[in-house]
Amino acid sequence: MVALADSLGIEKFIACGYSMGSLVAQLIWRRHPDRIAGLVLGATSRNFLGSPTERLISSLSPAFTLAARSNPVLRSLHADVFGTGYLNDIDAESRRYVRAEMSLTSMSTVAAALVAVAEFTSHTWIGDVDIPVSVLVTTRDSVVPPGRQMKLADAIPHATVVTVEGDHGVFVESPKLFAQKLLEACHAANAAPPASRSAFPWRRS
Repeated sequence: MVALADSLGIEKFIACGYSMGSLVAQLIWRRHPDRIAGLVLGATSRNFLGSPTERLISSLSPAFTLAARSNPVLRSLHADVFGTGYLNDIDAESRRYVRAEMSLTSMSTVAAALVAVAEFTSHTWIGDVDIPVSVLVTTRDSVVPPGRQMKLADAIPHATVVTVEGDHGVFVESPKLFAQKLLEACHAANAAPPASRSAFPWRRS
């Protein structure tokens, strides 16, 4: 992402990520703090090692990745073979679009992503973020519980919390609402840098 910014001649930018993308955004700040003007972290956490299921996935992911890379059947499978139940609630055109996008990702890539997510944690350094941050909390999230999302916000005392009513797939189920809330979160992350960690009480919406 920083290389892309270099190519486009962008010196500083707001890193905005959703779900796994928010882990990427956190890492961009960690590795290139001088390039990031703000952070928007949506539907995410400081790590994904809290529940027994997450720890199980973490332990099995390396083996699954190896199997996915070596097994031609798994390599041929696409990400749309599972986890698309929420597509039943959207119109046919949107459903076709989402499935087409998911079909571009192989199960090998999904497995590699699971390994990366399982290895990620920011709990020891996320509180050091010294730029504007907004945390977009999905209030009915069944993938990343809202409580976990709020723990991320708790770890950044000057963070702005923006809530959006919906599950993890709210961007598909209610795209207009999601866009409105995401824009709100981006505006919050475009505020003046915090003078001190205690100077900025939370603003919730």
